[in-house]
Amino acid sequence: MKKIVFGGILSLFSAASFANQPLVIQQGAPIPLGDEATPVAETKFKPLQPVKYKNETALNHSLMLEYSAQKGKFENNIEEDLTGFGIGYSSSPHKNGLWGKFEYQQNNEYDGKAYEFSFGGHLNFINLNGFYALGTLGTGFSVLDVDGFDTSSYWTIPIGLEAGYTFTPNFSLYTGIGYKWSWDISSSTTCKNGSQSNSTGSGSCSWNGGIDHYNYTIGDFDGVTYKAGLRYNF
Repeated sequence: MKKIVFGGILSLFSAASFANQPLVIQQGAPIPLGDEATPVAETKFKPLQPVKYKNETALNHSLMLEYSAQKGKFENNIEEDLTGFGIGYSSSPHKNGLWGKFEYQQNNEYDGKAYEFSFGGHLNFINLNGFYALGTLGTGFSVLDVDGFDTSSYWTIPIGLEAGYTFTPNFSLYTGIGYKWSWDISSSTTCKNGSQSNSTGSGSCSWNGGIDHYNYTIGDFDGVTYKAGLRYNF
């Protein structure tokens, strides 16, 4: 019994003596990190880019809608105005290029109607801060129907100057002045089957049923031209 009590007292004494000793911490160097880069998840995401609108230099085509007029000077010192509209296409008015146009004009006094298709080129000689100026030259074919006359056909040569302002890259306002010559190229005779002949002799229309009548056409004319319109550039 005494041995058991003595052993317990000894155990308590040993525990108390170790409790009064400080905790020993072993010092050491940290484990070095590897040289490999930290993996990053691959992504195919691309941020949205702002829409880039075309500027004047990127617009190479132009549609035209215009008011058109001509002060025609006809034979016998007759002067009459023809007024109407034109629609057409051209390359950019800010560069040298080509154009084509269809025009319809009329004269109410003589119940006249004119239809013309023309084409040609333009030369740009002013292009500054949206303003432009062109010189135009072309050729065309027109038909003029006037009450009391046979239908007259014409070869035309129009020349002109055009000045405009492009107030947005897509739209331009313009005006112009010019001159146009129209030479009568109508046939001389209408045959009985409706065909045309350029001869006027007795043998005219011999293969087409004979002569129905000799054509009564208007003749050559010329005059100053005017226009004002809107362009859509694209």
